[in-house]
Amino acid sequence: DLAVRLQNTCIECADACYIIRSRDCADAFFYCDPPYYNACMGHYDGYSLADFTELLETLSKIKGKFLLSSYPSEILKEYTKKHNWQTKTFDMRISVNAKHATKNQRKIEVITANYAI
Repeated sequence: DLAVRLQNTCIECADACYIIRSRDCADAFFYCDPPYYNACMGHYDGYSLADFTELLETLSKIKGKFLLSSYPSEILKEYTKKHNWQTKTFDMRISVNAKHATKNQRKIEVITANYAI
């Protein structure tokens, strides 16, 4: 039953970095799927390199674990190297939408973690 599964779940609507800092502990796990600042998609407007850098800086200081989804970037490479994070890359097919009607468009996506993946 859904109510039982969500019994100890807390859903919050606030700045991600604030939530990560306020909920961090050794047992915490954060799955982060922010807007991809380096994507050419209109629905990601407003999320900047500065926002992504703030997220990386926040994640670099946590006690818990994180898994981050993103596109590759130089800033991500820098943080990954500096903090010995683990990464895996995936060659993904991007779905077609009315605004960007390119068939079979592909994009490299990256998952990054502060634990072995």
